[in-house]
Amino acid sequence: MKMDIIENVIKWAESNIDADYVEIRYENISRLHVELKDGIFPTFTTRGSEGFAVRVLSSGAWGFSTTTSPERLREAVEKAHRMAKAIGASRKEKITLAEIKPVKAYVNSKMRIKPVGVSIEDKIERMKELEKELKKESCVKSIQIRYEDATGKKILRTSEGTEIEWDMNYVWQYVWVTGKDHKGMAAARDEIGSVERGWELFEDENAETISERILRKLKAQLNGVHPKRGEFPIVAAPIIVGIIAHEALGHLAEADLTINSAFRDLVGKQIAPEYVNMSDRIVEDGFGNDMYDDEGVPIKDVHIIENGILKEIMLNREYAAKWNMEPNGHARAESYSVPPIIRMRNTVFERGDHTLEELLEGIKFGYYLVDFRGGQAELNSSFQVGVQEGYVIRDGEIAESIKDTSISGIAIEALKHISAVGKDFGLEMGRCGKGQMAYVSSGGPHMRFEKGIVVGGQQ
Repeated sequence: MKMDIIENVIKWAESNIDADYVEIRYENISRLHVELKDGIFPTFTTRGSEGFAVRVLSSGAWGFSTTTSPERLREAVEKAHRMAKAIGASRKEKITLAEIKPVKAYVNSKMRIKPVGVSIEDKIERMKELEKELKKESCVKSIQIRYEDATGKKILRTSEGTEIEWDMNYVWQYVWVTGKDHKGMAAARDEIGSVERGWELFEDENAETISERILRKLKAQLNGVHPKRGEFPIVAAPIIVGIIAHEALGHLAEADLTINSAFRDLVGKQIAPEYVNMSDRIVEDGFGNDMYDDEGVPIKDVHIIENGILKEIMLNREYAAKWNMEPNGHARAESYSVPPIIRMRNTVFERGDHTLEELLEGIKFGYYLVDFRGGQAELNSSFQVGVQEGYVIRDGEIAESIKDTSISGIAIEALKHISAVGKDFGLEMGRCGKGQMAYVSSGGPHMRFEKGIVVGGQQ
């Protein structure tokens, strides 16, 4: 029904407005959001999101409008067209789109148990079970659990002939725990989610598994020592490696940011040792996985760093034309209410050939960093990240835990000092904000940095 309405409006637009390109996205998504805080449910909402997004390229400029009414869809196209014409009249650099082959596809969900098929009672009971498991530890003083799931569909139809429909689903959970004992206070976070596993995610990520992981982080801080300030050899675990890949480097490889970033003049140049590789790609159970982006472009693996050389960046069709490159499927929109922009999906460093023991070997004094809590980065690749789990390395062995720790550095400088890359691989699921919110993954193997990362803490 909705596809027929959209198709009729597209055909009308082709005959009645002078546009180079017309795109209509429709979505109808239902989301459940539940929050459990210290035995009370302060948030319990179900909300729907249904509407149409229209983009029109005319006179070398974009026009964008939305509507929730099928009857006003033609009016929304006219509004976007007028906007494009008005902007295009004064725009010096005209927007063009890289050519793509039109796609007709249906993208089915891989979930075995979709969240819509699980009762509210079961969802609440699982959250209570996790809270109960965490409360078994006497040092735990406050627990916040946030759960969200979504189910619905999305449709894309363009004047070029692309027709794609998605069966949309995801599950997501965030936990924040604060603890206190005679040594002080600490807090730990944990975040999981999936677009490919539904309620079955919690078969592996059960209450005991999640609780054990969070309490390990919490106790590591409560029992930790203050780190020394300075630049030391660092062995970074997959989650720390991932936050560097995403925050400090990945954003620089989004084409709309590349032009003003430290990567601008480095494409094609050696920026890391030849055994260092970094990608934005489809990974098993990646939170950013999909088959097509919101412009209908098939998603391709992007080899950002290949054999130490800065090789590729993430593109939408507009920037692909600007950079004279092939589009690679990185246009994503949070919802129908906003136009798609260039976004990461799953940003990872690739495996090497060293064991963790080999990475630790020979370090007389340094730090083993396992997990982060918050962070920020700038377009010059400078970063600062809080550490919620870390340990001293002494004589090649993992020793006492550390607390009140942060790390900072310039990522493109730190890359040069990677001396070894592990053969394992791990992922962190999370959310990325860039004006819009997107679900993403980041990660990689363990990696050793001889220098380039500064540890902050009390003297």
